[in-house]
Amino acid sequence: MSKQGSLVDALRKEDLKPAKADEHVTVFNPVSRYVSPCRAGKKPMTVWFEPDVIKQLKMIGLQEGMTIQSMTEEALNDFFSKHNKSRIAR
Repeated sequence: MSKQGSLVDALRKEDLKPAKADEHVTVFNPVSRYVSPCRAGKKPMTVWFEPDVIKQLKMIGLQEGMTIQSMTEEALNDFFSKHNKSRIAR
């Protein structure tokens, strides 16, 4: 039996071979994702609540014509005011 070369040697030999003319070189090009203008410069924040809390928020949103986003902004601004901070949530 003949001794086979190591995997490292085989990989080194492959790296030294010139690329064939018909081979296409794939260059990693990260895809830039679309960001809605209303989300530009903002960061997401995930919170976890019981399903009944979410259901109640959605019901109030339907009754008042508000989104959960706008209700959260209002709640955070009230919380900031309570703690003598600027109402900056938008």
